[in-house]
Amino acid sequence: MTELRCACLDCACTINANTLLQDGKGYCCEACASGHRNGEPCRMGDCKCGETAQPNESNVDNALDETFPASDPISP
Repeated sequence: MTELRCACLDCACTINANTLLQDGKGYCCEACASGHRNGEPCRMGDCKCGETAQPNESNVDNALDETFPASDPISP
């Protein structure tokens, strides 16, 4: 039997028949399925995928905040 890996990019966990499916991909836990949106750790204590996923997401949030300030007028 072949072991399948979690679809979270930095996750080292394997998944089985009881896996969480989202958008046709298998994840080991809800935190991985949500992309560690709120900094949740992976269900496996020794997996550090939540620590590496969070900074990238916050960089995107910061870039959006700096790129589209609400106080700027719309260009004609």
